[in-house]
Amino acid sequence: MALINIDGDPWLTELDACENLSNDIQSQLAARNRENSLSREYSVISGTVRVRLKQLGSELDQLVRKLGLISSTLTSGEAERRQRRIEALQSKLIQLQRQFQYVEPAAARSALFETSTSNGRGGRGGISFAGEDDDDDPALIPSSNNYSVAELRSQQTRILEDQNEGLEALSQVIARQKELATRIGGEVDRHNDILDDLAQTMETTDGRINRETRQIGTITTQDSTWGYWTVIGLLFVAIVIVGIL
Repeated sequence: MALINIDGDPWLTELDACENLSNDIQSQLAARNRENSLSREYSVISGTVRVRLKQLGSELDQLVRKLGLISSTLTSGEAERRQRRIEALQSKLIQLQRQFQYVEPAAARSALFETSTSNGRGGRGGISFAGEDDDDDPALIPSSNNYSVAELRSQQTRILEDQNEGLEALSQVIARQKELATRIGGEVDRHNDILDDLAQTMETTDGRINRETRQIGTITTQDSTWGYWTVIGLLFVAIVIVGIL
């Protein structure tokens, strides 16, 4: 259920900004996938997405800390809803990081085919034969868009670092969910204890009410019998007086 920012809560405003940032990153990843993986546009978009992913992770960490500070001013239900919304964004961040690190095989094959076609000769579609001497063909010299070994190693290192960050974030989400489940279990146990005490109190009260009811019935019976004996006594006195006279 979405939270409505009625009173201009700064925390909810920052959360909405994080959601907009994640949607923007998703759009940029989709645009990157439409580009050649060896093109300049692909590299520019990748750099922008990398920066924004780190920004999103940092802002989510700040939201978690701020929620811990203001949780005492919120109801338990509201705090839990906000926590679930943060965890949803953290899960989306992990998905975005995986999308950023993953290159579709079809796109890679297309880029390789285009590179091969642009470097090949005439009507042979870039296919070279053993008898041809292409060592001196300038068209076969790698262009400036190709990655060097150092760049490939650097990119692989960044991918591993992003994977480690994603796994760490996932671990933190799982730890928080475990802590939340433990708290919920403790609340359930306390509620069960309260219900047990209430049932025992109701049973004791019911016994007292039954005893009081029986006592009232006994008193009522005694009062009605005393009236009869009073009338009989008065009649006996009247009879004695009449006999004397």
